[in-house]
Amino acid sequence: MMESLRNAAKGWMAKVLIGLLAVSFAVWGIADVFRGSTQNAIAKVGEQEIPAARFDRAFQDYLQNLSRQTGQGMTPEQARALGLDKAVLDSLIQQAALDDQARQLRLGVSYTYLAQDLMKDPAFRNSQGAFDAERFKQLLAQNNLTEEMFFSEERQRLLRGALADTASAGIPVSLGLLEAQYRFGTEQRDARYFLISTADSEVTAPTDDEIKKEYEANPQAYTAPEYRAVAIMKVEPADIAAAVEITDQDLADAYEKYKADYFTPEKRTILQLSFPTEAEATAARQKLASGTDFLALATERVFTEADNTFDDQTRSAFLDPAIAEAAFALTEGAVSDPVKGQLSTVLLKAVKVTPEKQSTLDEVKPALQERVRLERAAEEIQAIYDAVEDARAAQTSFEDIAAKAGIPFQLIAATDAQGKDKDGKDVAIPHGMEVLQASFTSDVGVENDAISLDNGYVWYEVREVAPAAVRPLDAVKAQAAAAVTAEKVKALTSEKAKALVERARSGATLDALATEAQAKIETAQGLRRSESSEGFGPAAVAALFAVPDKGFAYALEADGRSARIMQSEPVLLPAFDPASPEVKSIAEQLKPRLSDSMLGAYLAALQAEAGVSINETLWRSITGQQTN
Repeated sequence: MMESLRNAAKGWMAKVLIGLLAVSFAVWGIADVFRGSTQNAIAKVGEQEIPAARFDRAFQDYLQNLSRQTGQGMTPEQARALGLDKAVLDSLIQQAALDDQARQLRLGVSYTYLAQDLMKDPAFRNSQGAFDAERFKQLLAQNNLTEEMFFSEERQRLLRGALADTASAGIPVSLGLLEAQYRFGTEQRDARYFLISTADSEVTAPTDDEIKKEYEANPQAYTAPEYRAVAIMKVEPADIAAAVEITDQDLADAYEKYKADYFTPEKRTILQLSFPTEAEATAARQKLASGTDFLALATERVFTEADNTFDDQTRSAFLDPAIAEAAFALTEGAVSDPVKGQLSTVLLKAVKVTPEKQSTLDEVKPALQERVRLERAAEEIQAIYDAVEDARAAQTSFEDIAAKAGIPFQLIAATDAQGKDKDGKDVAIPHGMEVLQASFTSDVGVENDAISLDNGYVWYEVREVAPAAVRPLDAVKAQAAAAVTAEKVKALTSEKAKALVERARSGATLDALATEAQAKIETAQGLRRSESSEGFGPAAVAALFAVPDKGFAYALEADGRSARIMQSEPVLLPAFDPASPEVKSIAEQLKPRLSDSMLGAYLAALQAEAGVSINETLWRSITGQQTN
């Protein structure tokens, strides 16, 4: 919230009242304005209480910021499903732990310092560097803050920052950690491997009992998404253009207005040969006069046809004015004399000449009629919008509004948030995802604002919401059976791969095992822990680096029915140089991680020492769920 105030403070300011601000602190004191009674506290950390109102405000602020950052709305229910409410509460608990520690250490911030800090904040200064107290108060009012609340939060922010920075700032990265991280990231391995696979026929068919267990154990896999019935009407020029009447005079006027758009300039296909000197160009021209082919001459000069052809170009395509003039003066098939351009001397040949053409009104009539109708229709959009809004205000149904206005109406019986119907097929929705996202953040009975398009509007209303629900077993029995079979195939593949690796570790060679499995040995080179490819996935890389040099490992492929049997080849360990740019870069990357880790440990210790209690009854009444 403090950041939003700072970002908003851009107006005229006057240099005033630093002393008065300090005096105001003395009058108000620094009491925690968010402190409430234990009954209304959703959590308590040491002596610090977190009122339910504070949690609610923090949660709403988080959702608003998330919506601004992502451009997509999120309902509180959706946020809770993702655990974001608990994350917000955790953040408030961490803040309270710091506040409690500051209280125990008797830390404080002087009134004068807080006032000076505010006055120095560039976000609250204008171009003259002055501070405007009235503007400051307006911003507080816009954000539902009193001055006392603002400065109390500022005091807490500064104290929390001081404690956190003391615990986490300036932690050095040890050479041991640097070397381990460097070797971990730069170690390379080669691998020899072969693939085995398992067919469905190698496992037993799923029984009804197995299918039922799979269905009951994994309800999310058999859950139909939330479906919504949505009514939509829209108006764009193309929707009403057909009803626009135009006269012959309208067309004649439009033709004169857009005549230039129906003019095609002269185009030519020109062959061009460039020469460094005029003498060479003259000699080449003589060869052409004696019968040498133009393209043959180009080949002699090590040019291809593509290098020398300007295919079907207008005069403006020739950047050199002298060359353009000469090219468009030639008759079809003619060859020019040497033309001295700005950069070289050239010979030109006009292979094809397409004269300029001004299309007549009759020739462009269909296209012009459509153009004029769309223009006239665009002029009627606002009037239709106003009429539709008036009808909506009178509680007229979408169906009747659309029929009277002559605009398209569509009733989508069922669509999920991805635009699929109950059969998994794409639903044709005007302006697709934009309308979908709006529909899934609305609800039945809500009158929504129209979605504004580049040149039109879309209106929508949610008619029905069918919550997500587990489909009946009979409807998904084939899917569940396939899942059981896939799990059996995966288990058998894993067993087979594990047995092969155990045999390899007992002395069998990889080549002998591959021959037995009727598989081909392949090689992958230069593999790193942090890299994978389509041919060597993350699971295979992780398994390979988990064994020593010459060790054996296996990894299931993504399909679950194949496995890779691998042997690690000699390990390449680059030399460690603390002064190298790569090691220095690793150190810079580790510093914030170490700081975050130290801060996390510090906050956890503070919470453990102070003691954290959560009002489960109040939490459930607010969120409808447990905290753990």
